[in-house]
Amino acid sequence: MTSIRRPQKAPKGLVFNSSPLKRNFDDSSTLNQGPKVKRHCEISPPPQFSVKARILILSDTHGAEALPEKITEPVDLVLHCGDLSQGGELDSYRKTIALLSSIRAPLKLVIPGNHDLSLDEKYWFANCKPEGAHIPSEARAIWNGKETAGIKLLETGTHELVLENGGVLRIYASSATPIPMRGADWAFGYETDQDIYNPVGTGISYGVNASTARTEIPDDTKVDIMMTHGPAKYQLDKTRNGDSVGCPHLFRALRRIRPRVHAFGHVHDSCGVSRILWEEEREPLPADDDGIDDGVKGEKGVQVRDANGVQLIEIVERNEGMETLLVNTALMGDDGKLEKGAVGT
Repeated sequence: MTSIRRPQKAPKGLVFNSSPLKRNFDDSSTLNQGPKVKRHCEISPPPQFSVKARILILSDTHGAEALPEKITEPVDLVLHCGDLSQGGELDSYRKTIALLSSIRAPLKLVIPGNHDLSLDEKYWFANCKPEGAHIPSEARAIWNGKETAGIKLLETGTHELVLENGGVLRIYASSATPIPMRGADWAFGYETDQDIYNPVGTGISYGVNASTARTEIPDDTKVDIMMTHGPAKYQLDKTRNGDSVGCPHLFRALRRIRPRVHAFGHVHDSCGVSRILWEEEREPLPADDDGIDDGVKGEKGVQVRDANGVQLIEIVERNEGMETLLVNTALMGDDGKLEKGAVGT
């Protein structure tokens, strides 16, 4: 269970806003001064009002129709971090919608993953046969249909929403994952040297800035939950061979923004939870370093309680900006069945 902000007078319904936020640099900071310029991030004061919310996180269900155990308790919000299908099949999407519909929650937010080929039109039209040209529009129609009441397919960007209980959340969503050097070119892929998350002058020196108004996360962005398909570098991102396959540019953004939660999947072998403790002072990060030490104070143990197939974790509001809970909820096992429990906060 996590505490989220509540306005003094919460608006009715849900509010989604994907517009990029304005930068807030001081007078001495301009984009053309290079990466050594120190940028100041304002830390928001603690909210005057808060409300408890139960959030269920899952990922990589790959078209499964049901979770290993039925979730009977109601939750306020469900997050699905991608791989809704095995290869973009329309029937897989319908099965995932049936799975989500079985969970008692007024709102379920969904992003595609690298396996959801038909939801990435650029990928699809570059690789599909002409007779399959109609599939992407049909895929979008499925996710926007009547049977998806309460289910929202998120586009890349920052979204602000108001839950039924009056809580306000800001979520950054991205389906993108780096393309392995020796791997297949899947949907929503980008080259490993491309930095789509960090503004010019805030990334790693060897990164090639490829950010857009939607993918970029400015320094002054307020994010409660970072919701991506893939992990950040060194954070629950190891394959069974021990390779760290997360994105260093995403980890750079994670250190700058310090969300309360980073929810993701993609790397099935690293399904689990961990917690990062951040340094109190937000010093500029080295331009040529993508290691895990700068800005990181250490790790903190995560108390997990199993409750009918859901791993329950408590998030403490007073540590906002000082720690980030990392949640890899890639649920698919080796035998094509969901073997792991979803995570609830």
